[in-house]
Amino acid sequence: MGRKDTITKQYLARPDIFADAFNYYLFGGRPVIRPDDLNEQDPTELTVVRRAERLLTDQKMRDVLKLCNIRHSKYATFVLLGIESQDKANYVMPVRDMLYDALNYSSQVQKIKRQHMEAGDLKTGAEFMSGFSKSDTLIPVITLCVCFDKEKWEAPRSLHEMFGDMDPQIRPYINDYSLHLITPCEINDYGKFSSGLGLVLEFILNSNDKKQMYSIIESREAYQSVDTDTVDIINLYTDAGISKKQAEGGQVNMCTAIQELIEDGRIEGRAEGLAEGENMIISLLKLLEPGSKEYDKALNGSAADRKKLYKKYKIIE
Repeated sequence: MGRKDTITKQYLARPDIFADAFNYYLFGGRPVIRPDDLNEQDPTELTVVRRAERLLTDQKMRDVLKLCNIRHSKYATFVLLGIESQDKANYVMPVRDMLYDALNYSSQVQKIKRQHMEAGDLKTGAEFMSGFSKSDTLIPVITLCVCFDKEKWEAPRSLHEMFGDMDPQIRPYINDYSLHLITPCEINDYGKFSSGLGLVLEFILNSNDKKQMYSIIESREAYQSVDTDTVDIINLYTDAGISKKQAEGGQVNMCTAIQELIEDGRIEGRAEGLAEGENMIISLLKLLEPGSKEYDKALNGSAADRKKLYKKYKIIE
């Protein structure tokens, strides 16, 4: 696993960030899922199946998986929530997420079967044959893909989209799997996020415009001071180079940090301009006779005088 993947997974595994992602996607930003409602789960999806005396195994490693008791309306539902991160669109993501979910369900079935086998409480009939009783239930799984890319997601969003042209008579009988996706350019209201995740995604979308970044910070009070983990993720995906040197208590003053970036850009721009001007003067002097009037104008004249000479000797158009 690369450094980028590791840092991203650690960030998304934070209970406040994880809860915020699902609250945005499932509940329009309402704080239904609390960080305390989440319990870390082993992200390894493993299933073991016996076929004709052969033991078949399959194992996949998710990014993050947590068990949550979602208390919403009159319901209280245990759900397994998983997050997969992407830095670019993935053209097989529906199959990939479907496989994670299928392996998890298979693992749940195998666990229930083992419990019945140890208890010896299924004696005959269909329940005994399947190892699964009429009253047994599975915990539902929801997998959410978070894409850290400002470009539009052009990859398939469902299993059906991956089949190409299909006989409409057959299509209804082919089970579909839809991708659950958060991607920056499809977010209409970043104010629905309550954590630094919203800032990360909004910065990615505006990563080429430092002034727009500053406007974003100024317009949202919640963004004006953010934790260093969020700054790390912003720098990781945008190359913004936001400094953490002035961080206090693990928080970075973003107004100051972005203003410094803007000022640094101006200084770099001025330095580049001066260097380019010096090169132009040197090129001009090489073409002129030392001691001539034009040579004197190049050295001591006004900017307008030099501009005329640059044009005359085709240094500029």
